[in-house]
Amino acid sequence: MAKPTVALAAVVEGFELKAAIHDHLRSIGYRLLDLGCYSRDRFATYPSAGERLAYALYSGQADLGVICCNYGSSVCAGVAKFQGVCAFASASVRTAEMCRKLNGANVLCLGQAIVDPELACEMVSAFVNAEFLDMEGVPEEVQDFRREARDQLMARGEPPRQRELETLG
Repeated sequence: MAKPTVALAAVVEGFELKAAIHDHLRSIGYRLLDLGCYSRDRFATYPSAGERLAYALYSGQADLGVICCNYGSSVCAGVAKFQGVCAFASASVRTAEMCRKLNGANVLCLGQAIVDPELACEMVSAFVNAEFLDMEGVPEEVQDFRREARDQLMARGEPPRQRELETLG
């Protein structure tokens, strides 16, 4: 089975974390779509970064996404409001894996003030390698409930638009 294409995005406060994740995923053979920010010199807004990532998923350019800021919560709010997105902020390998397995998350939100680059790379590996509903022994009714809940999350909000990354400075 082919590895999914992973879209990466960040605001300035997540730039270093995104760079480490980019290098890690590329080294293990993932196709990447880098959506910015591209330097620490220009402040990128989290709503803009979130919409760019959401559009990549919505349009089929990417299968999964990882977005970074200082604590993970701002970018989570910025991306989760769009159709086609099921996003979770995480601070451990286990929660990164389980938000994908149990909830069908397609976006992992990370904070560079919370996790160091090494841990973030472990978390991203767990996330991209996990499969939704890949839980042995879980009754079909529970899997149906999880699938329906995920579909409801992904159907809410407005469709994302294709746009340039908004920067200040």
